Amino acid sequence: MLQQNKKITYTAQHYSNAETVGVVQDTTVFVPNMIVGEVATVRVDYVKRSVAFGTVEKVLKCSTKRVKPPCKHFGKCGGCALMHMSYDEQLVFKTTKVRNNLAKIGKLNCEVLPCVASPKVLGYRNKLSLPVCGSKGKVRIGMYQRNSHYVVDMDNCMLGADWSNAVVRVCRQFFNDSNLVPYNQKDFSGQIRHIVARYVDSQLLLTVVTNGIFNINWQPLIKGLTKHFGNSFGLFVNINTLHNNVILGAKTQHVYGLTHISSNHFGVQFKLAPNSFFQVNDGVKDGIYAKAKELLNTSNTQVLVDCFSGIGILSNALASPNYDTYAIEIEPSAVEDAEQIRLLNNTPCLTNILGDVKVELPKLTQQNKGKNISLVVDPPRKGLGETICNTIINAKVDNIVYISCDSATLARDLAQLSSHYQITYVEPWDMFPNTDQVETIVCLTRK
Repeated sequence: MLQQNKKITYTAQHYSNAETVGVVQDTTVFVPNMIVGEVATVRVDYVKRSVAFGTVEKVLKCSTKRVKPPCKHFGKCGGCALMHMSYDEQLVFKTTKVRNNLAKIGKLNCEVLPCVASPKVLGYRNKLSLPVCGSKGKVRIGMYQRNSHYVVDMDNCMLGADWSNAVVRVCRQFFNDSNLVPYNQKDFSGQIRHIVARYVDSQLLLTVVTNGIFNINWQPLIKGLTKHFGNSFGLFVNINTLHNNVILGAKTQHVYGLTHISSNHFGVQFKLAPNSFFQVNDGVKDGIYAKAKELLNTSNTQVLVDCFSGIGILSNALASPNYDTYAIEIEPSAVEDAEQIRLLNNTPCLTNILGDVKVELPKLTQQNKGKNISLVVDPPRKGLGETICNTIINAKVDNIVYISCDSATLARDLAQLSSHYQITYVEPWDMFPNTDQVETIVCLTRK
């Protein structure tokens, strides 16, 4: 049996979630930062029965698909898990992840298409949420080290772009010059917890998350941001005094500049508030939405329902005078945004509903009993769950497009739905290059 802190010779045989998997002395070993086929000296960090976890000490046999990570923080920062792989291999990794989860968790034998590449591999994120730590005059802003609450200080996350570099440097200087105290997670003291920045079509919304109400002179920060962004930015303060890991509190105040971002994506005009849900990779988002519209068969549709609809960009794009469209979203601010977007785009056949999909979807399907219903679902990581899947089955929904950000919960849901639905299309999309996360779009038709 393997022992903790001992060194072993390890061969990476398969990919798991963010790690490779191999077998040593009848023990299944999980090791990150390796590529299938590589051999390494590995230190065993943890052993429980026939499973162990390890850390690479030295790669003895390198894969031709290994590359030098472009970010100096890779391995320390927990933001990226795959930056040591060529991009082609990252796509193989993500295709394999989806295929394995569908087969092992869902017991499904269906074709999984190759993962669709992102137009940008670096600098693709339009939003960054960064914790603020350290001490007065020595503020650290960056990403958490993997499996810890230690913040790796950095001027720029390479998944962001020049705009995020400027935001971090300006904020750090302002916090240090103003002698503001960073948040301490151990005793819940300090003034500044996070910065949250969104940059879409040359417009910036910056939210500084504070640990209470403080008398802070924001003018130096406004001056610093003006040098980089002119008049195309808005500054907000969010107050969060809760003792947990949730980034934003309930109250957000506008301080200066823009109150929202205005733009047009996928043929839909929209406005974004600081806390609006919006996919982080514009190029992949538009591709997924186009694929959803292509896959959804609305030739006989009388009612279309978009569940977990966010601010409603996809709802507006799918709406048609030929059928009634409903969008269900539980977040009140998102529904307010969605209603503004509906009016902005003059979509009278669309109805936005504030509520839980578990509650509102059964109501809608009962009200429209006997009609041909098409469904789009884009749930959070926890997926649909048994209750919603049963509602879909009982309502005899005609066809479904399922957009998933977690292929494990997707596999669980598809296993239940597949008793009544044929899975006709599965395609991963690389919404998050250099990380182990992958988006997947699935089409189902009623048997």
